[in-house]
Amino acid sequence: MVGVKVIGNDSEFQPELTAAGSRLAVVKFTMAGCRPCVRISPAFNMLSNKYPHVVFLEVDVHVCQATAAANNISATPTFLFFRNKVRVDLYQGADASGLEEKIKQHVENDPGSNEDSDIPKGYLLVTMAFNQPVKLYSMKLQTSDFAQAPKCVKIFINLPRSMDFDDAERSEATQTLDLAEEDFKDDGLIPLRYVKFQNVQSVTMFVKNNQGDEETTKINYLTFIGTPVQATNMNDFKRVRSGISTNRVSEYSTLDGTCLLQYVHNVLVEIV
Repeated sequence: MVGVKVIGNDSEFQPELTAAGSRLAVVKFTMAGCRPCVRISPAFNMLSNKYPHVVFLEVDVHVCQATAAANNISATPTFLFFRNKVRVDLYQGADASGLEEKIKQHVENDPGSNEDSDIPKGYLLVTMAFNQPVKLYSMKLQTSDFAQAPKCVKIFINLPRSMDFDDAERSEATQTLDLAEEDFKDDGLIPLRYVKFQNVQSVTMFVKNNQGDEETTKINYLTFIGTPVQATNMNDFKRVRSGISTNRVSEYSTLDGTCLLQYVHNVLVEIV
């Protein structure tokens, strides 16, 4: 699982814990106007990408008052740790280092949470959220090694919750792409079905394999081209770019080796 799932109402909370199953679930209880909550928010988002096998949820105590009351939340930010729907730990405060140490303790105590032995080679799953709704026309991919470049790619938009590899494999995609060498040229753009990408708030990209059937699939740069939903003018085309660089490496161990994806966890939308 990658990304933070924001709980929209009380009825969503228990189903999310149920879906997490035996995986560690970290729930951030926050409140609008809480400065420590705002301060730790970027770190919480970063941790959700750094620990893809941990479920990260966010609950606003004013929006989900019954959930906050049931869990005896008296201060924000408060982080509760669950496994199999059972509360196993608590952390309070806006110290990102302390929070990560607590997460590490639970991850290290459950070796199975880091095992990716069931992941076929070449699999990658990337989720990106835009800071405003956009219409997308095309995308651009760059990689330093064509043999490790994505081949079969499934793209999903506006998912209500994060998906895992099994979900991505069996779910119907918004668009499926079979990429070739020309798609990775410097001047190459990969067209998207514009009618299906009209009001995009998030994109999840599942890479099923790579060009050379390598253990490692690598993306060095990913760009989406489109326009903001508001004030769209086809005569005044703007470029909406979601940048991914190589500042961080996420590793996925497989039966046959290691699957690497290099990307930045914070995706920035820039209108130029």
